[in-house]
Amino acid sequence: MRQLVALIALILLILTYGISLSLRDPAVIPESFDAVNHPGFYDYRGALNVQSEFSTGFLPAAKIIQTAQDKKIDFIIFNELNRFLPGGVTEGWQRQTLVLAGGKYGYLDANLLSLAPERLSAAESLGQAQTVIADLLSNVGTNAQPRDSFNDVLILSRDSLSSGVSGNAPALGVEVVNVHQWLTHFANSDRLSFLWSALIFPFNPDLAILRSFADFDTSFSDWDRRSVQQPTFGILGLDAGSPFPVFGFGAALPSYDALFRAASTHILLRSELTGEFASDRRKVLKALYAGQSYFAIDSLGPTKGFAAWADDNGTVRPLGSRFRLGESARILVRLPRKPDVAFETVILRDGASIMTSNSTETEFRVHQPGVYRIVVRLFTSLSVLDGGRWLPWIMTNPIVITPRS
Repeated sequence: MRQLVALIALILLILTYGISLSLRDPAVIPESFDAVNHPGFYDYRGALNVQSEFSTGFLPAAKIIQTAQDKKIDFIIFNELNRFLPGGVTEGWQRQTLVLAGGKYGYLDANLLSLAPERLSAAESLGQAQTVIADLLSNVGTNAQPRDSFNDVLILSRDSLSSGVSGNAPALGVEVVNVHQWLTHFANSDRLSFLWSALIFPFNPDLAILRSFADFDTSFSDWDRRSVQQPTFGILGLDAGSPFPVFGFGAALPSYDALFRAASTHILLRSELTGEFASDRRKVLKALYAGQSYFAIDSLGPTKGFAAWADDNGTVRPLGSRFRLGESARILVRLPRKPDVAFETVILRDGASIMTSNSTETEFRVHQPGVYRIVVRLFTSLSVLDGGRWLPWIMTNPIVITPRS
């Protein structure tokens, strides 16, 4: 009898704590904050590397698009895995969300992404696609790869960075963060903490996913090294729709809804999207291709209004720029507002921190060439049983400043 009472008491305690967790909002900037674009930049939030029932996903494309609209996603790019059948996601504006059809292809025990496949979309089998990929990789950095074309630009997926295709394999883009894969890594590397997150997940998915990003390493040394050799843009991929391994089975977790709330890639445009599909498609792809973007852990709070750029003797150099060191080069960072918790804006050169600021406006005078990135981190306690931890909120694409000579 005592054991039964103790069990009931434990269950009630867990439920009480679970209900309290469900009421906790992990955002340090409330959604009610009326964010506006920074003057000179227009911020658009995108979900990349999304799969539907057309390949490995577990929802129809129409339902996924509706979920993206509900979560205020401005553009979504579907990357169906090894799909070579007619039909698929239809590109175009659907209400306020721009829908684009990319692709994902298996290659040398890894996956490569393309945001705008052309030759690849004509492939009728994986073997044909791999032949095209081999040809595309051999042409990266040569005149055979036009710099003003977005078709078939290859992106190394996050799993490629730890596989045989990595090394010095040429590509123009890197999936720097893959949220789904990071959660899988978290489950395997810190099982006790993951178990606690799994218990939290039914009550507060945002909080459970955020716990995995505590003390997240933002040095990204492999990306910086590639950026020195040639312009290499980065994206944050959700890998939404990939099955999550649970006891050897693939579970339909996390939900599209949870991933769309958790994180995204933001592009910073100098002019607005107009609603004209061909023009807007080119603007979005051009910004991604140029690295004119940043990654955000959106569940920590809205980032609209953030801006970072270089000032080169009065010339605005947006994120992703590459230029020679001048006499008056500066890097400027503006936050949308002051967070409600401790925060720091970190400027990194070649993956190492060179300046930390606790102001909403940061200016750094550049005296040395290098690969410069900005990371904004927040210090917060996610739950009663968690101590205060640093979490990444904003991570930018690099600005590469080369020597004068």
